[in-house]
Amino acid sequence: MAATSVFHRGRIGSKIGAQYDQEGNLIQFETREDEEQSVKLAEILELLLAAGYVRARIKGLGPLDKVVGGMTWCITTCNFDIDVDLLFQNSTCK
Repeated sequence: MAATSVFHRGRIGSKIGAQYDQEGNLIQFETREDEEQSVKLAEILELLLAAGYVRARIKGLGPLDKVVGGMTWCITTCNFDIDVDLLFQNSTCK
């Protein structure tokens, strides 16, 4: 039996690897993009750029990476200690 890696199942041209269920079937999920989300994202990225976070200009980064990276950069750049508990729930896992 040949050993196969489950970590090399990415789609060609995709920035994120495909997700598969336990049987190996491709998981289809729906994303929603509306005008309000695009406007808010543009405003957030504009604020991050004005603050000096230059990674917000990188075309290859997704919106989540830009916003979370910008928030992290802002927190580490300021000279205040912050005690925060963040809860992350992956909506694709049930």
